[in-house]
Amino acid sequence: MRNASIKIAYLEDDLEQAKMVTTWFDEFNYQYEHFTQAQPMLNRLKDENFDIALLDWELPEMSGLEAVKLIRSRYHQNLPILFCSMKDNEADVVQALEAGADDYMRKPLLRIELKARLQALLRRSKGSQPENEIEHGCYQFDLQNKKAFVSGKLVEMTDKDFEVASCLFDNMGRILSRSFLLETIWGISSDLNTRTVDVHVSRVRKALGISPETGFRIKTIYQHGYRLEKVE
Repeated sequence: MRNASIKIAYLEDDLEQAKMVTTWFDEFNYQYEHFTQAQPMLNRLKDENFDIALLDWELPEMSGLEAVKLIRSRYHQNLPILFCSMKDNEADVVQALEAGADDYMRKPLLRIELKARLQALLRRSKGSQPENEIEHGCYQFDLQNKKAFVSGKLVEMTDKDFEVASCLFDNMGRILSRSFLLETIWGISSDLNTRTVDVHVSRVRKALGISPETGFRIKTIYQHGYRLEKVE
């Protein structure tokens, strides 16, 4: 069985290289989706949650560097990105990091090093927030006392509204299905009426004043659920 907690978006047009790396992923028990072009991967990021992305630099149609910039500006701003390339001079590494990559590996990739770097990025991304606090922009959530603040001002919310809000902000950029929210927050089966989720999300949006003016939006994903996004 593959490790459901790790899912990788893998962008590589060299099929021999991709075959080798995906064989490693199978050995590591990682889930993955392999893409040979950037745009299909970017399209997939709209609908699917990934834990990390591994991107090649030199690709047809759109370079990995351009893909990194688009991920950071339009898609999953917080998605950890490991960049790999034959390029290895300091200027190239700096260019990749400044574009938004979190780490850089030179080809040929080494199996154990790749796993170590992926694991390190995942630990770093999961450990970026204090255990009992979530903070994005002007929004803060005190998980221990179930209190929400906007620009330092306390916002009155019911416990369930707080849990919905904190769940959305704790999963920035991820699609959360209605069934996931029902099971996570209410502890009930996903085959029950999901109108409850829609009502609470609407109340959260209003109570916190979530709008492009505050730098965020809650996007409704048709027939699926919701995604909290940063707005540039």
